[in-house]
Amino acid sequence: MSAKFSFVFKSLLSVTAAVACSPVFAAGSDAAAASEHAANIAKSKAEIGNAVETNIERLVVTATQQPKPWLSSSAAINSRDLTDEAPALDIASLLQGLPGVQADQRANFAQDSRISLRGFGSRSSFGVRGIEVLLDGQPWSTADGQSQPGSMLLDQLGSVEVLRGPFAALYGNSAGGVLALRSKPIAPPSVSLTQVSGNQLQQQQLQASSGQTELSLKQLKHDGFRPHNSAEKRQASLRQTHLFADYLQLNWRYDWSDDPLLQDPLGLTFAEWQQNPSQTAAVATLFNSQKNSAQRQLSMQLEPLSGDWQLGVWHGQRDIQQLLAFSGDAISSAGGVVNLNRHFFGLKGQRQFELGRWWLQYSAQFEQHTDQRQGYVNQRGSIGDLRRDESGQVQSSELGVRSEYLSADRWRFSAGVRLSQLKFAVTDYFIRPGNPDDSGEKSDQHPSFALGVSYPLLPDLSWSLNMGQGFETPTLTEMAYQSNGGGLNLALKAARNQQIETGVKYQTEATLASLDLFYIKSRDELVVDQSVGGRTSYRNAASSSRHGLELFWQQQWSAHWQHRFSSTLLDSSFEVPNNTHRLLPGVARVQHDWLLEYRPWQDDRWLLRTQLNYRGKLWVDDANSLSAPAVTLLQLDSRWQFDLQHSQWQFWLGLENALDKTYAGAVVVNQANGRSFEPGIPRQWVAGMQLTITLD
Repeated sequence: MSAKFSFVFKSLLSVTAAVACSPVFAAGSDAAAASEHAANIAKSKAEIGNAVETNIERLVVTATQQPKPWLSSSAAINSRDLTDEAPALDIASLLQGLPGVQADQRANFAQDSRISLRGFGSRSSFGVRGIEVLLDGQPWSTADGQSQPGSMLLDQLGSVEVLRGPFAALYGNSAGGVLALRSKPIAPPSVSLTQVSGNQLQQQQLQASSGQTELSLKQLKHDGFRPHNSAEKRQASLRQTHLFADYLQLNWRYDWSDDPLLQDPLGLTFAEWQQNPSQTAAVATLFNSQKNSAQRQLSMQLEPLSGDWQLGVWHGQRDIQQLLAFSGDAISSAGGVVNLNRHFFGLKGQRQFELGRWWLQYSAQFEQHTDQRQGYVNQRGSIGDLRRDESGQVQSSELGVRSEYLSADRWRFSAGVRLSQLKFAVTDYFIRPGNPDDSGEKSDQHPSFALGVSYPLLPDLSWSLNMGQGFETPTLTEMAYQSNGGGLNLALKAARNQQIETGVKYQTEATLASLDLFYIKSRDELVVDQSVGGRTSYRNAASSSRHGLELFWQQQWSAHWQHRFSSTLLDSSFEVPNNTHRLLPGVARVQHDWLLEYRPWQDDRWLLRTQLNYRGKLWVDDANSLSAPAVTLLQLDSRWQFDLQHSQWQFWLGLENALDKTYAGAVVVNQANGRSFEPGIPRQWVAGMQLTITLD
């Protein structure tokens, strides 16, 4: 941490401690004052409009949290309403402006967006790691912490909420943070058609709703701005709500995705990126690097209208074939073509009680996924001889307890613990001379806990202090490779972290603001050891530390004007030999985001938006030898809406990267061949139209 930042951080902690010890904490409050405070919160939510849902219950939907106003929550949590958003190409665009979140757009559908929360997840070379992802309260992550948000139907989402800090650890393994995504409510009887077009984009969507059942169909074709960068995606979602005996509610959904073509242009070297960021690495076309995938998932959730208990179950399958950018012909190699068939399922339940000023909840969860993995030689784009054949399985069993107490003088104390046991097992079927049996198994058993206290300093201002401990096991995919030789990397250990944070929240009828300070200490941090042609191996670092500050401010100036500003400062480093430290690669030290909205007619008929986003430089390797420069991006968009009898018409027009900056959208950490730079999209326009017809 720099001296200046360290001074600011320690000063703010001192101020917070002084406030916590001040006489204002001795002031009591009667029931009438508490009721008035709750009424003010409800009024603020109504008048701010689509600012933020300030309710923890909304964050978790069915899992592990107590309903309470945002202002009285200890947890560091922010949310974003997505109901006014244009159709999104990737989840990164939906996370912009949320403090603590770094969402890098790879402009590469074969690898998903790169998402990290307070540095957790930064090691991921594809998909999401170290972050629990929920969709309508059900896990979208596997038992070992992997997630692929690219298989979600993003246009169906109504809100996204982000939980950071110690209380995220109560979700168990790999919960360095939580992304809780919620779908829009099922629409009244209607049919809608959507068409989106752009520089290289064509997308169509059909949605039909009966009020209790909704079907959504979508197809996308994207040519990409680089050679060998095309993508084709097809998605469908069917969801339904049933009410039994006037008090039991069953929600279920079936999600289907099929991506027949996701070409991978790979990253570029620094020299290539500077010379021409629109080019593609030669080996990408030589070996035809690409991926095709399909996923099906059924999720069901049962709960009484009282919300006293919840039961959830989910089951799914994911199939992947990926051609990597090397041959993998050595007998000890895992091959340059990956065939993966994954089956997964899980179930969970929780029960909560109100006992006067006490609230108590206990929960249990079981998950399992089984992988059948084969590897073949990549013969310049065609499948060759077998080089890997194995079966892998991960089981996760977890028990949790959480309690909360509200004292007579308005102190709110929260505590929770979760015990997790994970079992990893791999059976190797490809045993040859020069390629020994790589079968193996291991178990991990770890507790997670969180403690918190919050207090309302003023009717519109609250303070909180939290601490906790969590852990993160390597995923089965991360154990799949070793940098030296073949076989399962059973030497990888679970990373363990301790966190402490303090913060303030402020909310009035027109203002929503929060400030959080945090410190994280991790042991055996999982970091990228080497990345070659799409094949990534990992290792444990001795230790790492992160210090940071997160600011969020949303202001409704008038019925015409609203703005939103967020800022994240994060110093993250890890220990290397000789007792020296390096900054975590792929993690920006500074991020700022500013959004300005103008409604000429004070309603949704016309909306104009300007968004500025600044991201600091990104180191590309552990040695901090090279970095992707900092960048500021400008985005402009306008939307119109009008009603005609039984129909509603919506139009939008947007300009991304309006200043046409050349920048790295993301970096591939520790890329052995130096192809670390994934070019960001150049200036491009997108336009769309949606017609909704109501069915009476």
